[in-house]
Amino acid sequence: MTTYLIKGASVLGGEPTDLLLADGVIAGIGNGLGDGDAEVVDARGLIALPGLVDLHTHLREPGREDAETVETGTQAAALGGFTAVHAMANTDPVADTAGVVEQVWRLGREAGYCDVRPVGAVTVGLGGERLAELGAMADSAAQVRVFSDDGKCVSDAVLMRRALEYVKAFDGVVAQHSQEPRLTEGAQMNEGSV
Repeated sequence: MTTYLIKGASVLGGEPTDLLLADGVIAGIGNGLGDGDAEVVDARGLIALPGLVDLHTHLREPGREDAETVETGTQAAALGGFTAVHAMANTDPVADTAGVVEQVWRLGREAGYCDVRPVGAVTVGLGGERLAELGAMADSAAQVRVFSDDGKCVSDAVLMRRALEYVKAFDGVVAQHSQEPRLTEGAQMNEGSV
């Protein structure tokens, strides 16, 4: 059993106190806690929060390791208090198959800094023309439940309806980039208050 005694942390909105953690679970709160086997962490001046979750992370791996890797991205996330990140699908190759999302998921497990939840693409290659392997990604080891074409939108309403109906079968979610490309084609900002 791994035990930590966090001393002097302020639970958000509260006074500084001690927190006893046993195997990642809070086992006690209050001053004067003691556990001779606990590793003591001085947290005076720090705030204790639940682990944060980032729903939109660009880990860039596979394909853009020059910009970021799953290991470096999750290490930065963990240092910032994040216990889980959702890795967006705009990798190279695109995370639109069970194989790619499993690769990202496994890289996260190997890095070990925080949980990595791959976000699967809604459409093949983020192209907006054909549904990606939504069911296969959901059934994979990564158990994908969030799907998005990220910075692109699924502008075909019939295709979007199919995606929404499909993910409903396994309690999935489609995160849509809120833009209608036909209305923003050649769009520009106008001088003025709006």
